[in-house]
This record gives sequence, C-alpha cells and structure tokens, in this order.
Amino acid sequence: MESMTAAKPVKVAALCGSLRKGSYNRALIRYAMEITKQEIDGIEIDFVEISSLPMLNTDLEIDGKYPPVVEAFRQRILAAECFLFASPEYNYSVTALLKNAMDWASRPPNVWANKAAAIVSAAGSLGGARAQYHYRQIGVRLDLHFINKEFFLNAYESPAKFDSDGNLIDPSFQRRMKSVLLALQAFTLRLQGCNFNPSTMSEFPRQINKFSEEGQVLTPFTKGNLHQRFDTSPQYKLGIPSEAYDWYDLETCNNERSVLNRFQDMHFRLRDERSTPNARERMYKFALVASWVFFLIVFMLFLTVFMLDYRVKNVVDAYCQRNVFGRSPDLWVAYN
Repeated sequence: MESMTAAKPVKVAALCGSLRKGSYNRALIRYAMEITKQEIDGIEIDFVEISSLPMLNTDLEIDGKYPPVVEAFRQRILAAECFLFASPEYNYSVTALLKNAMDWASRPPNVWANKAAAIVSAAGSLGGARAQYHYRQIGVRLDLHFINKEFFLNAYESPAKFDSDGNLIDPSFQRRMKSVLLALQAFTLRLQGCNFNPSTMSEFPRQINKFSEEGQVLTPFTKGNLHQRFDTSPQYKLGIPSEAYDWYDLETCNNERSVLNRFQDMHFRLRDERSTPNARERMYKFALVASWVFFLIVFMLFLTVFMLDYRVKNVVDAYCQRNVFGRSPDLWVAYN
C-alpha cells in the first residue's frame, strides 16, 4: 500500500457537479471509491448526493434553521475532513448544481472552513480547466484549501478514456487519480497536525530526548506510522500542552527554522556580494571598455575594406589606361 497507514481513515466527502446518469464525472468518483478500497489505505469516501437540494433562498431559513434536506447535507459536509469535487465545465465556468451546494454549505456557520479539497474534471476541449480555476477562486472565499494537483480529462478525444459502461479505463488517468487521492490524504493530515497554537510552544524547554515521568522517551510516532504525529485531540488543537507530540513539533519547528535561516543567510549574503557598489562599478567599467573595443574593431574593419577597395580601383584604372594608350583594342573594350 502506498498511502500512510492511518489509525483512523480520512473521511472524504465526494460531490459531483453533473446530474446526467452517464456522467463521466460521476465515473471519476466511482473509480476513486473503488481504488481507495483496493489500493489505498486510510481513505474513506462518502458520496454526497446534491440533486435534491433546493435552489438557495434565504427565505427558507426560518428562525435560523434550514430545511431538513439542507441541514442533513450540511451535517455530512461538517462530518467530512476533506472533499473531492468532480465537475464538468458549463460555458467556461462552474455548474449551477455544485455552486448551489457550495452556497448552501457556506451559510453561517460555514461548514467548508479550514478543510482540504481536491477537484477533478472530465469535459471536452481543455478537460474542464477553466471551471476548475473558478472553483478554486470560490474556495478562497469558503476557506477551502485546494491541493496543487490538477486533473483535466478530455473525455471525447481518442483513445477512449471510458468503456461502454462509463468506467475509467485509461491507465494514465487511473494513476493520476490515485496520485490526487494520496495528495489529498497527505494534505488533510498536514492541516490537522499543524492546527495548534504556536504561542504555547514557549512553555516547553528546548531539549531533546527528554524522559517523561514513566521513563519513556517522548517520541511522537513509531517507525512506519507517520499518522501518529498528526494528533487531532481537542486539547492539542487548542494548544494545551497535554500531549507528547508537542515535544516533536517543537524540535521539528526549531530544526526547520534553523535550516531556513542558514539558507536565507547564505542566499542574501551572496546577493549582497553581487549587489555591492564596488561590484556594480566594476561591471560598469567592464561594459564600457568592452563597448569601446567593439566599436574600435568595427571601425578598423570598415577602414580596411574601404582602403582595399580604393586601391584595387586605382590599380585597375592605371592598368587599363596604360594599355589603351598602347593601342590595345581588347583592353579598351574591357575598360569601357
């Protein structure tokens, strides 16, 4: 298995922006659900049907409550840890179906907030690329964090990407779908693991290999189980120093900061050396001398060609005139 072994699977809510029964985008979600069961551990996909949602109308919100179908939808979105959107492209943009669902879930409180998302699309021409960028713009307002993996599939070009039953059969796009899911899982765990209050880090001593009262080394995870470093307890999210994982986060942040500082120091030092006044003055003088040498060479070449041409003409004229006065009819004809 290629994914991180997780004690608890990452819950993914999958939404499709097409109502068509034979929708290729529904086929992408169907393939994603299949591959997570067969080849990827730690991911659980829940397909959320959005066709029954009414069009957004705030008049339907009575006493701060939403219609039952909308509330049920919002609860499923709230329970998800990340999202997988699959949508075609309508008139260079998003579909009304999926945009309506995103709007309903964004009503206060916004249940999309601070979660990871991935988007895939199957369409014609550019494969839904223009719609995807619009979804990413919407995600900025909804506080959705889209992964930097792009999946554009032109469903109508040859060779065929789907079989007669609407199943994804193209090996390259199957691999790309798998990479999208793995990236979504990793980014979701990263968001969960980094969701703590950095201000509490000063409360911990900066020491390595400290022992707890039980005498055990405060190691955040065992080898081969990377998921343990991403603790999701409420205390940890609030920054309460009650977990051994804080020791690891402290040391990791310190190490990463020192590496970054060394890189920045080296980079800016080299840049400053290249940008000192003396260096600029030397470059200016070098460019000035080089330009003068260039113009001098061009002038000498021009003068040489001019003098050679003038001398050749004088020699030819003298030769022809001498033969003319010597009564040479052939040379007279040649001279004229």
